[in-house]
Amino acid sequence: MKRILPLLAVPAVLLAGCSAGNGTTAAPAPTTSTAPTENPSGESPAGESPTVSLGSRTERCHTADLSVKTGTGGAAAGTYHTDLVFTDKSDRRCTVDGYPGVSWVSGDNGTQVNDPFQRGSGIKKTITLAPGGQAHAVLVTHNALNYPADKCKPIDVRGYRIYPPDETAAIFVSAPGKECSIKGTNLGQVLPIASGPGEAGD
Repeated sequence: MKRILPLLAVPAVLLAGCSAGNGTTAAPAPTTSTAPTENPSGESPAGESPTVSLGSRTERCHTADLSVKTGTGGAAAGTYHTDLVFTDKSDRRCTVDGYPGVSWVSGDNGTQVNDPFQRGSGIKKTITLAPGGQAHAVLVTHNALNYPADKCKPIDVRGYRIYPPDETAAIFVSAPGKECSIKGTNLGQVLPIASGPGEAGD
């Protein structure tokens, strides 16, 4: 007596493979597009910041953009306050921020005298200068002749060597006088740059 074997189900994958082998092309699996959709309103989606054009950013003032001079300042009990006035001489807007570097210099070669000016306390602000605009930093100095000569050794100075903030090229500002040559004695102070020409004005 013959046994009748039950028919086994053929896997669908095998059938699909057979169909493809008989010249029938299987449909490709659908793909998900990752291209961004356009926003007709022009507004940024929530949580995203709008693109900022780098061309609109105001750059800092470089040494070549600035001229520097001293104002008349004032004095009391041997302490002097002098406005160091920065003017934007370029044809563009630029910014100054923080402390300039200041040193006394002597001789035709601009030899530094004593240590550089120390930074005094104050609030740093970013000042934007339009062409012809001005900002100032106050210099605080003391009369060198108020110190014992052997501890000060005063010498003649020609003026200041000024580095605008974050710059490596200096500007010389004439301010003849006598200052202590012994390092660490009678150091000057410089305050952060502020807007306007200062009390001395033009």
